[in-house]
Amino acid sequence: MSKFHSLTIKDVRTETRDAVSIAFEIPQHLQDSFHFTQGQHLVMRTQMDGEEVRRSYSICTGVNDGELRIAIKRVVGGRFSAFANEHLKAGHSLEVMPPAGHFHVELDPTRHGHYLAVAAGSGITPILSIIKTTLQTEPYSHVTLLYGNRSSSGALFREQLEDLKNRYCSAST
Repeated sequence: MSKFHSLTIKDVRTETRDAVSIAFEIPQHLQDSFHFTQGQHLVMRTQMDGEEVRRSYSICTGVNDGELRIAIKRVVGGRFSAFANEHLKAGHSLEVMPPAGHFHVELDPTRHGHYLAVAAGSGITPILSIIKTTLQTEPYSHVTLLYGNRSSSGALFREQLEDLKNRYCSAST
């Protein structure tokens, strides 16, 4: 059974006016426990007004990015999302369980695949991890992304997605 570990926040980055991403420092003795597969999530807990609050957030980094990062979009009435967006800073700690979930396809460097990814709003977080890892691991594969948002200014990871398109889009597609 997984247990919670106290992790220090390495970095808090504003992604949009109502979303932040948070990177964690992973101590050497927890490296194996916090190794993740694209598409997985983290469960976090904290105390708020004397009550334990748990929330799950998808990992948004690729397996080979060298960091463990999640994104938290502010939800109207969301206690934890408001707390994260307004108060969490580098150096703070959160109780975090090791990565969990099976939202992925096993990758094969020799595969010549074409994947379709569909996301809306903050649903891009696990999809970004999957796309980045797939493109890095399967050099002969392609990804088509359909991504919907209410506004372009609210689109999470717009610049990262543009960079991926520029890096991996070939003239033959």
